[in-house]
Amino acid sequence: MSESLGKDKGIIYNIQRFSIHDGNGIRTIFFMKGCPLKCVWCCNPESQSIEQEVLFLRDKCIGCFNCIKSCPYDAMEIDREKCKKCGACASVCPANAKRLSGRYITVEEVIREAEKDRVFYDNSEGGVTFSGGEPTLQHEFVSAAAKRCGYLDIHTAIETCGYNTWEHMDQVLTHIDEIFFDLKHMNPEKHKALTGVTNELILDNARKAAALGKKITFRLPLVPDCNDEEENVIATAEFVRSITNDHVFIEILPYHRLGEMKFEWLDRVYELSGTQAPPEEQVARYNDIFKSKGCSVVKNGALL
Repeated sequence: MSESLGKDKGIIYNIQRFSIHDGNGIRTIFFMKGCPLKCVWCCNPESQSIEQEVLFLRDKCIGCFNCIKSCPYDAMEIDREKCKKCGACASVCPANAKRLSGRYITVEEVIREAEKDRVFYDNSEGGVTFSGGEPTLQHEFVSAAAKRCGYLDIHTAIETCGYNTWEHMDQVLTHIDEIFFDLKHMNPEKHKALTGVTNELILDNARKAAALGKKITFRLPLVPDCNDEEENVIATAEFVRSITNDHVFIEILPYHRLGEMKFEWLDRVYELSGTQAPPEEQVARYNDIFKSKGCSVVKNGALL
């Protein structure tokens, strides 16, 4: 069941500790629920809805029927039309085959979780990263949490798709130290076919985000037969180069299939089934294209 969200309460689907990605040093990543995009390659489809939802890992089911007996809505195994996402089935599943994705969290809880790892931040120049989903959809909450981190001298980073009003984006980015910004395709119609939305707002926000003067890394998730054509790579390089200065970087994120199984857990079809990661030689060649266009290219935070 959905609850009221705002500056005092947000909804997450995971907390990842001791991460060495998505920012310098050792980081604690808060994965926020809710995303305006529906990327066909999404590796976290459970992040797309801003509400709680039930995952069903059928290979773990032991057939005890506890879930069916406990469901107040007669949703059987999981009838997505009848399911009200109350989590009753997950609470009685002994095999953890039913899982409720999404839990509500306060700013105070974010700070308590971050403080557990404070010693690692201090020794590695790490901090907190807000990921998703799209964190700026919960702009009031993420802004408040990032502001509190700032008061405590905890470095903050954000991963964003850039699709939101600039008013909401700016409200969050004001309190963020480092930005990771996805550029999924430079052609607006192809972008819409792959993600459900066009990219004009995203590109406009990308320029405004870079103008804030914070460290920003534009990321190209390189997906075979989706956005890996050389024409798109060149267009991406030229866009980034048009706003490049000392704090702007670019990084290729090669496609992986980690999200495929999660689509099954949500009874959804994964359109890219069978797609393989791009060859290392292709990634290296495209990094060379970025360099030839004058971009500062990074991999896992290190300059290439």
